[in-house]
Amino acid sequence: MKLSNYYFTFGTDGRYPYRGGWVQIETESMNQAMEVFQQRFPGLTPEMLNCADYYTQAQFERTDMARNGNFHAGCHMKLNQFGEEIRKDD
Repeated sequence: MKLSNYYFTFGTDGRYPYRGGWVQIETESMNQAMEVFQQRFPGLTPEMLNCADYYTQAQFERTDMARNGNFHAGCHMKLNQFGEEIRKDD
């Protein structure tokens, strides 16, 4: 099973879980990452993700956010395919 990183970014809307920055999720597919994100951060409706945008690793690396942050914020948390937080000392 090959895992990849997916990134869910936030804008300045107060309804987002965070202002700026992103959440990184390590899963097998974008669909699985979306499911994990939706479970952890439910949207206003079941068919909407509670984020501004989402990216694959390759897409994210091409953004200014990857280098400079997003609205003065960086990565808020990293989650695995089970929705568990990945800590730096794990």
